[in-house]
Amino acid sequence: MKVSVQEKIGYGLGDTASNFIWALMMNFIMFFYTDIFGITAAAAGTMLLFARCTDGFVDFFIGAAADRTHSRWGKFRPYLLWLCLPLAVVFVLAFTTPNFSSWGKLVWAWTTYNLLMLLYSAINIPYGALSGVMTDDPLERTSVNSFRMVLAQIGGIVANSSFLLLIKTFGGENQQLGAQRTVILFSAISVVFFLISFFSTRERIHPPVAQKTKLGGDIKTLLSNRHWLMMFAAGIINITFAVVRGTAGVYYLKSYLKWNDKQIATYFLIGGLAMIFGATLTKFAVRSIGKKYSFITSMALVALTAIPFYWIKPHQTELIFTFQILGMIFAGINATLYWALVADTADYAEWKFNVRTTGIIFSATTSSQKAGMGIGAAFAGWLLSYFGYVANAEQTTASLHGILLLSSLIPAAGLLMLSIFFLRYGLDEATCKTMRTDLAARRIDR
Repeated sequence: MKVSVQEKIGYGLGDTASNFIWALMMNFIMFFYTDIFGITAAAAGTMLLFARCTDGFVDFFIGAAADRTHSRWGKFRPYLLWLCLPLAVVFVLAFTTPNFSSWGKLVWAWTTYNLLMLLYSAINIPYGALSGVMTDDPLERTSVNSFRMVLAQIGGIVANSSFLLLIKTFGGENQQLGAQRTVILFSAISVVFFLISFFSTRERIHPPVAQKTKLGGDIKTLLSNRHWLMMFAAGIINITFAVVRGTAGVYYLKSYLKWNDKQIATYFLIGGLAMIFGATLTKFAVRSIGKKYSFITSMALVALTAIPFYWIKPHQTELIFTFQILGMIFAGINATLYWALVADTADYAEWKFNVRTTGIIFSATTSSQKAGMGIGAAFAGWLLSYFGYVANAEQTTASLHGILLLSSLIPAAGLLMLSIFFLRYGLDEATCKTMRTDLAARRIDR
């Protein structure tokens, strides 16, 4: 099934909108809570761990609800229409600093962050599942996800490179006001992009007509899908160490390198462009060595390009940008392939068990990423506190060493172990081709 370029772009704009939130959650949320909102790194880390792990549990039920949704727009598209405005409102509230006591601020942060992650899941899980029902062609599916990743990275580039600059532009010395106004702008744009995504996409793959499932049966099918279990584990580990490095990144740039906001914006801009370039290379990598080995190789190379940051000195700007660019190119390939591999596990479930539960598979996979985000943020926050990080102050040798470890050797070790672990993944190109042929024959016979 071919998908037009216009539809691929429309689909990808949904992730541009999502990535305004995701980018800030990956790279700036800890910094916002410690240096702008005004709570400790340990308190923020504990909150993020609880919020993301409990939210990950809820994700499964969101996927189950999406699989059982029946509307004139399909199963997954309607959520883009129904939830884009509530998500935008709560996004703004999460980056609003009320004039409360320390305890009141903590309650506000817990409440708004949990609501934000709940609504993010409720719109993003059906959005992710949508790519699994737009086409069953493996190269088209990779292409759809490549467009998604490129446009997602544009959202990430805008958010990452402009966040600190816009805070100063909109708020001057009042960082709290600047952060709120910046997120209002991001929220307004995201609503427009979600609506474009809704109107421009179509659902073409549908469950078997006679399919009637119960939640218990869906869970049993999911847990019997050994390939999905591998993707679930990979999601937790991959995102955990990505968040550790992303969380430490802002502290590394501001406290260790002592860069100003414009230099930091340039760093994120160049990194985002490199990741977009990497996403465009995904199709060529898949044609050369297949999805599985492209995923493993790109992950290992991301790890290897992180290691040198432990030894690079602040004045070695060329080396900093060289390894950042290389790492982000490989990260672009890796991130694109992850969701294409998840879509393959949905095909496997239909082929093996004659049941298609795309929403549950994508939601359960998203829950693994949420768990990884929580674990990574908590780990980074606790270690920042352990090494003695103090907000808006000159850092000690110990705290700077901790920031260096979190930016380099720790995430590199985790990703290298995951790349070795993923060699056990069983859906190779030959198996996927067999599945695709059998499923196409079954759909004709329905």
